[in-house]
Amino acid sequence: MFGAGPSGGLADAIRAQADAQSRAAALRIEHDSLTEYKGMVDALLEELSGSDADHKKLADGTLTQAALGRGFPEADAIYTSYSTVITELEGLSKGLAGQIEGLGIAVLSAGNGFADVDEETRRRMAAIAKEARAQYVPERDPYVEEQRKSAAGGTV
Repeated sequence: MFGAGPSGGLADAIRAQADAQSRAAALRIEHDSLTEYKGMVDALLEELSGSDADHKKLADGTLTQAALGRGFPEADAIYTSYSTVITELEGLSKGLAGQIEGLGIAVLSAGNGFADVDEETRRRMAAIAKEARAQYVPERDPYVEEQRKSAAGGTV
């Protein structure tokens, strides 16, 4: 009764709407998860920024490399490691902010489609995508490694 004729189109439309709502709900969950994770990263940065180990204080000379000791490689390694961690955390936080913003736009446009998004939002999405491509490091992507192993005939 519902499978043929004009009412079949109605069933297809209902299915399509349900699928769109399901995708929007999945995006909302992913957006919320990334927002929570970014909050944890930002909290760590905030905790560090209030201490003498703040990267801004290091740059201002409050804590110099020499303050950790001179003449032994361990002090140099600690200073280098700290600087690397701060730089990577800041990059992670910035990247997550872009992903969260992009997911937010995707969630808002999921119901109506990207065709109805205004020009400014399109430009912002393009800028987010460009920044993500610029920051992408294939060597850090576990999916790329999986693909390499699979192509080489290894197990995944």
